[in-house]
Amino acid sequence: MTSSLRTVIVDSDADSVAALKRILAASPSVVLVGEFVNARQAAHEAPARRPDLVIVEVDEAGPTSVAEQPAWVIGSLTRALPGAAIFATGQSTSADFVIEVIRAGALEFIRRPVEREDLISALEKVLRLRRGAPAARQPGHIASVFSTKGGLGVTTMATNLAVCLAERAQGSTILVDLDTRQSDVTTFLNLQPSYSILDALENLERLDESFLRGLVTKHSSGLAILPGPSRMERNRLAAEQVQAGLDVIRAHFDHVVLDLKHDMDPATIAALEASDSILFLTGLDVSSLRSGAAAIAAFRHLGLGVQKVKVVVMREGTGNDVTTKHAREALGLPIHWRTPSDYPTVVASINTGTPVVTASPRSKVARNLRELAEQLARGRRPAAESASSRVASLARRLVWTTKGTSGGR
Repeated sequence: MTSSLRTVIVDSDADSVAALKRILAASPSVVLVGEFVNARQAAHEAPARRPDLVIVEVDEAGPTSVAEQPAWVIGSLTRALPGAAIFATGQSTSADFVIEVIRAGALEFIRRPVEREDLISALEKVLRLRRGAPAARQPGHIASVFSTKGGLGVTTMATNLAVCLAERAQGSTILVDLDTRQSDVTTFLNLQPSYSILDALENLERLDESFLRGLVTKHSSGLAILPGPSRMERNRLAAEQVQAGLDVIRAHFDHVVLDLKHDMDPATIAALEASDSILFLTGLDVSSLRSGAAAIAAFRHLGLGVQKVKVVVMREGTGNDVTTKHAREALGLPIHWRTPSDYPTVVASINTGTPVVTASPRSKVARNLRELAEQLARGRRPAAESASSRVASLARRLVWTTKGTSGGR
């Protein structure tokens, strides 16, 4: 680090101030030069401290005076300290409130109670800007989990892989449920989200980093989630929406895991096109292989590169008539991974809303999924180009619908 960030805290909550000071004390890039209980005091006294950074509390819950309103608080500080970056902290989960705060002049909004990884990430952003380094980051790796047939465990695979990736690097993994039917992701992870993927894709003109992080739901593993809606929706996602949304999402997360619906509609094709890896799930039964073979044929017809398709055989050992050799021959692709059959353990984890890698970490299926997540983490690489930059989108050229059975995900 070339220099330290001279930092002041503006916060009326003594416990919050103490927590912030503990986090800041662990960073050699920060020196605390002042503490103030309100913005009026800070605007008057802080300029003499020459701060580079101001961390200020803001409150959405009906301030009693103009001087407590978020826009006034941040505006007064930006006028008094025009060279300082401002981090606003608050308890709100409202995306509209976050946008208001950012528009008022804050560089970042951090939800209270402030988590160490969130504050450190924001500090690193300021330090990059101070060094004159470009703020752009390597686009995240998108891994889709897909099958043409229900009941193979797409959501089980997606949620467990995402949790494993999130545990490796806090705050860098997001799970996106690209389905407008009622979300299974929230059931599998025992969550009650305020927003869904529809809130992101229907507000693309506002979808910057702050708005996006205001929409996601956090899991205890550190995983960010954009689930499907909480009820059945008639809305059908457009390919252009999915392409643009994923471009924004991958710009702010190292790992993006997509839980895809089974139909190959334009939105699903757009997601597959944007993906760096496609975990293509199949079972060792005639119905799954016939459906899967039709989908692989569709991939080839569309020009969607099958080199990124990784065939995953689910629940190996559940039958003797169809083997992995049959699967390889039917799909025309090598078998990349096999998962063991452990129905009781997996169902128990779903019923409790706890990923199997957490609920039964020593089980054979949990170890298997962790190994696959490790392989995905090692194989992270940026896409050659963004989906939206491709001149002839596959989703626009052809809509291919694959017939499959509905059922468990």
